Amino acid sequence: MTNLPAHYRPGLDAVRLGAVLPVLCYHFCIEAAGRGFAVPVQLIGRGMADWVEVGLAWFFLLSGAALCLQWRGRFAWRPYLAGRAAAMYPPFWLGFFALFFYGEILHGNNPQVPRWRVVFSVLGLDGYLAPMTPTFYKIGEWFLGVILLLYLVFPLLLWCMQTRRRRIVLLAVMVLLQLVWPALCPAPLDAGHTVLGRLPIFGLGVWFGALLGAEKTMFPRCLWALAALPLLWVAAVPRLAVLLVVSAGLFWAVYALGQRLPRRYWGPLRRIAGWTYGVYLVHHVLLTLVLLPAAAGLGLPLWLWFPVFLVLSFVLGAVLTAVAAPLARLMRRAA
Repeated sequence: MTNLPAHYRPGLDAVRLGAVLPVLCYHFCIEAAGRGFAVPVQLIGRGMADWVEVGLAWFFLLSGAALCLQWRGRFAWRPYLAGRAAAMYPPFWLGFFALFFYGEILHGNNPQVPRWRVVFSVLGLDGYLAPMTPTFYKIGEWFLGVILLLYLVFPLLLWCMQTRRRRIVLLAVMVLLQLVWPALCPAPLDAGHTVLGRLPIFGLGVWFGALLGAEKTMFPRCLWALAALPLLWVAAVPRLAVLLVVSAGLFWAVYALGQRLPRRYWGPLRRIAGWTYGVYLVHHVLLTLVLLPAAAGLGLPLWLWFPVFLVLSFVLGAVLTAVAAPLARLMRRAA
């Protein structure tokens, strides 16, 4: 049975699982449609894209909240950086360098990309920088680079949580960023794929962590946030800002449902949720290099392949997490 921390919150792991499912569904449908499979338009249209955005927002809220719960009142740079590096890099390095060895070393792929740029991959920033410059981007996408850079901003956000005046100043800055940055974002990038574009939702997550640390929640008051949904059809209102408000409200609703889960399910929930980072790293490679080619070759209905994709993604995520665990422990001890 999974060992549970004394103050384990199943609601946070419920949010974690709820966040990864729309991402998997959307990528499955988009990639399948791109390869000529018949995919219902509802699964690749604007509504599905908005639901994926909610899932992504939950990841940022969850990261901010979990870090705040962990480091509130006892922050120290060295263990913090070591902990973040140990959590993020070993699974990424194992996945990336396996693909790099197969593609670039054995088969000479991407000869036009200078080899020194593998440093972007070592740092986990290749997916984030890929729209602006050629990199060896293979796994991790833009999200990994954004969250790694936000980790460096977290100590400032945590400091802002200490007094009411700092929180008010931070709120003003975050609102300004959320409203202005989409219009100012550089041409190669979507605002939602940048550090500044995601800073407001990450900062909001840190505040949520402060509330949880004080044993406070915003449910059911948070459901008023759903009143912002009609603004998605108002072109003058920044879409990212509306989805932030909606995502924040739904975060608390899913958290509340998770907290009501019977205790006997907490162990399995924590274990499965612990695989989600591995799932995030491996699912796209599994989908594009293995499953969709197999689906095209066997001619079976596409809908049969999604549960296979879901199960295999979590199995590979679990394997990657287990294989990376010794390296993660070594990094923590070295720090």
